[in-house]
Amino acid sequence: MTDLQIVQSYPFKFYEQEYQVYLASDRQFYVRLDDICEGMGLNIGGQRRRIQEDDAINDKLCDIPMETPYQQTSRIRQVDCLNLRALPYWLGTIDAKRITDPRIRALIIVYKREFAETAWFVYRAEIVPAELMAEVEKFDTPQELAMVELMGQFRDLKRKLDLLSGKTAEELARVGLTVDKLDERFTALEAKIVPELRINTDQARQISQMIKAVGSAMADTKKYGKSQAYAIAENDFKDQFHVDIYSALSPDRMEDAVQYLSNRWRHLKPGQPVPEIFTSGHQPSLV
Repeated sequence: MTDLQIVQSYPFKFYEQEYQVYLASDRQFYVRLDDICEGMGLNIGGQRRRIQEDDAINDKLCDIPMETPYQQTSRIRQVDCLNLRALPYWLGTIDAKRITDPRIRALIIVYKREFAETAWFVYRAEIVPAELMAEVEKFDTPQELAMVELMGQFRDLKRKLDLLSGKTAEELARVGLTVDKLDERFTALEAKIVPELRINTDQARQISQMIKAVGSAMADTKKYGKSQAYAIAENDFKDQFHVDIYSALSPDRMEDAVQYLSNRWRHLKPGQPVPEIFTSGHQPSLV
């Protein structure tokens, strides 16, 4: 892009150094690649080539006209700017050995490790076959299982938003696919791990609230912290009903789910009134 213009700039603190992040006329935010490279002790030319050769983010590197110092005055010149959305990915591709500042090098190594771990939780369901994933999850901690659930919901939401915005269709056109073909692939994948019939949104919300109530009751025993108790309650539910996510529960098992969770709560809170969420009934499945 050569027609972008800077609309506004904002202070941007990155690895304890102050930079500017720029809002451009495309309503996207950018950072100057030379500023970031200089602050990290990286060669700007090498990093520019690295980005240009990477099809995942080369479209996020743009030339934007900026006023820059020149001798005793200033001039307008085209400056390499990286879309802020591509910054995490680019950091993950950097060879830490090339960073001259040992403090920043250590921070980048920690970041790369966390980036790799996060990528595993976000995309593992799309990489590992369902039958193997069941074995993998046996060794996950409750916190890891909770993160997998959250990342699954994130992927589903992002896919829906991409479809609504037309972004997915544009990306698929580059490789000769269509949204219809993509939907067929998703349908085939979901058929392997999610029943065709599933509870509706209201029912899923009720289960979520019941699981949280059970988790709160577990936390009240002082054996677990709240986050750990919620994760254990959710994982126990999945094991009981053999689902990867609670929203994949078959509608004909909704009564069993309510009974199971209410019994769990009563066991943890003997003699106390059962919360309304367990007795308010549930919506019939809309399929």
